[in-house]
Amino acid sequence: MLMMISPGAGHTYPMVPLGWALQMAGHDVLVASCGPGLMMGEAGVRCVDVAPGLSLTQMQGKLAQQRPDVIARLNNDALDPDYHETIGMAVAGALRLQPDMVEAMIRTAEEWRPDVIVYSPLLTPALVAAAKLGVPAVRNEFGLVRTDDSPQLMREMHSDLFEAHGVELPEVLATIDITPPSMGAIEPDSWLMGTVPFNGGGVLPRETYDYLTGARRDTPRIAVTFGSGPPPVETARVVQNVVAAAPHMDAEFVLAAPNVDLESLGTLPDNVTSLGWAPLVSLMSCSSLVIHHGGPGSAFGAIMSGLPQIIPEFGGLGRPLIMDAVVGRGVGVTAPPEEVGRELLESVLADDKMRTAAQEVREEIRGLPTPLDIAGRLADLVERSGGRAG
Repeated sequence: MLMMISPGAGHTYPMVPLGWALQMAGHDVLVASCGPGLMMGEAGVRCVDVAPGLSLTQMQGKLAQQRPDVIARLNNDALDPDYHETIGMAVAGALRLQPDMVEAMIRTAEEWRPDVIVYSPLLTPALVAAAKLGVPAVRNEFGLVRTDDSPQLMREMHSDLFEAHGVELPEVLATIDITPPSMGAIEPDSWLMGTVPFNGGGVLPRETYDYLTGARRDTPRIAVTFGSGPPPVETARVVQNVVAAAPHMDAEFVLAAPNVDLESLGTLPDNVTSLGWAPLVSLMSCSSLVIHHGGPGSAFGAIMSGLPQIIPEFGGLGRPLIMDAVVGRGVGVTAPPEEVGRELLESVLADDKMRTAAQEVREEIRGLPTPLDIAGRLADLVERSGGRAG
């Protein structure tokens, strides 16, 4: 089986548990990706680097330089009912600017000759490769961000790629969705899968471990994180407000934001600790509230820890859709960056309904099919399609 993943941490992490499950079920698994996508290798799944040195951040930077109109739509079309098409346009544009990566992915599939391709959303070369090989293409959704019509959208936006390889869309398409049913509409034929939070592995420094496990049970801890990619411009304002509120609150604050410049803040208050990188699962397990950038991994991490969450109203890829899902289910709130301060923090900490809602969704997720269940469905799909499921 071949997993094809866009070179971003947020694209990779949701696919790690399925990679584990496929290997545990005895399948021969290879991941074709580059940059942060190779973290699948650190998680124990064999990878091939299709574009050494390339990352999603670089792709986005090149897109911003050459297609500022697309970036403007991403930031301004949050209320557009067809916002998902704007996301598709951004991904399609970024891929067009990386033809070597696209062709390397397709070539890798032809060399590996898998019985099925499992891919991250909006990754057109996976669809082209599956069509050329005559195997099923199975999309592993991010969760909370719907890309229901993405195969048709990619066929339209990358028509030149399909035509160059002489193919149409694969005959067999399927979707794995980790969105809890209570947090969004699910495509009718999707395979539901319970999310297993993963935010990277590695050795946890002893001092970090001691700090995380030494939380005072009678004092709330507020975790602040802004993902693995370049933080939104408004992030500095949020961090400034949080740090300013800290001396006036009976709470601990943890800044797990390695990509945010903290030097301009001077000496941090005694109840504020900067950890730099920290695995979110470990941090959230001993926190009371999470402030984050609106990524699906952070949103799911908070939910699986039974925590309320605050998402500043940043623009960007998919964030408006995630904010809608979080607020709609009552597991968190959004606010303009300038309003993320003491009043809002104390209000959310005191909101028992929000915490209860997060715990309800956590139990809902635990009742969904597991990655091992989905590994079985993939094997059945391959068998029905005439493959060997090996």
